[in-house]
Amino acid sequence: MKNKNGICPLCGKENNCAMATGADPHSCWCMSLKVPEELLDRIPKEIRGKACVCKECVEKYLNEK
Repeated sequence: MKNKNGICPLCGKENNCAMATGADPHSCWCMSLKVPEELLDRIPKEIRGKACVCKECVEKYLNEK
């Protein structure tokens, strides 16, 4: 997912996305952690595919299951 501003669309905090910083996308934390589709569905439709969820939101979601 491409995110120009590096902000998580769910919590508004920094998402630490490698792509947002211009780093190699393969170095991003999300390459080693699967982001559940159910969580991605929570992203507002107008920014889906344009914003990355942060690791903390992914971990919180997984711990709630």
